[in-house]
Amino acid sequence: MSSVRRYTLTLSCPDRVGIVAAVSTFVAEHQGWIVEAQHHSDRMAQRFFMRQEILAESLPFGIEAFREQFAPIAESFQMEWNVTDSAQKKRVVILVSKLE
Repeated sequence: MSSVRRYTLTLSCPDRVGIVAAVSTFVAEHQGWIVEAQHHSDRMAQRFFMRQEILAESLPFGIEAFREQFAPIAESFQMEWNVTDSAQKKRVVILVSKLE
């Protein structure tokens, strides 16, 4: 696992032209460094899906400001989205049952 702090942006929205450009432009305008990116379109569902990992240190603001500043873009594309910080540990529950 990498020790470099990253923000992971995941989103889905109705598919249309300009989504990749809008998201990438937002990151680039803030000097963000995209280190991983995946996206695809589901033609049957007419949905677009994207995941980007951005170096946190490359941005001039923290995750809360990222959320605030990205929100207008997300709204304009009707996105369901989330951004997480790799520095925040995930809560995990492990359940075990005994076979008899």
